[in-house]
Amino acid sequence: MAIILNEKLVSDTKDYNDYAVGITLPIQIGNTAFNQSFSIAEQAKSNIKNLLLTKKYERVMQPELGSGLQELLFQFNNDDLAGDIEDTIVSALSLWLPYITVDTILIEQTNQLKDTNSLNVSVKFRILNNPSLEVVTFRVTA
Repeated sequence: MAIILNEKLVSDTKDYNDYAVGITLPIQIGNTAFNQSFSIAEQAKSNIKNLLLTKKYERVMQPELGSGLQELLFQFNNDDLAGDIEDTIVSALSLWLPYITVDTILIEQTNQLKDTNSLNVSVKFRILNNPSLEVVTFRVTA
C-alpha cells in the first residue's frame, strides 16, 4: 500500500523502514526529537486520535478541524447518544481523513465514566483498500 504525499511515495516496505511517516500521540520526547511512527497504520492511529480529540474552534487558523465529541458528553444520555457519537466520528473522519474507512465503532459508557463526563471509544478501521483491520482506542473527556 502506498500513499502519494506531495509527489513523495510513502510505503510500508523494507526500503522505507528507516523513514518516519510522522509523530505519534501523545507527544513525547524521543531519541532525536518527538517519538515518530514508521508505519502508515501507526500514523493513521495518531491522526485519528488527534482529529477526534480536537475540539472544534480549538485550532488557530483552522477552526473547523475537530470532531465535537466533547460537546456530546453533556447531552442527555438516552438511546440517541451512541448514534450521535458514531455519526460525529464518521463525519469527521470522512471529511478530514478520507483514506480511513470505518468498520466498527464501540462506545463504552459505564456509570463511573458518566460521573467524570468521559467515555471510551474504539474505532476499527481500514486504510484505503487494505483488507486488514486496525484498531485505535482512546478516552474522550470534557
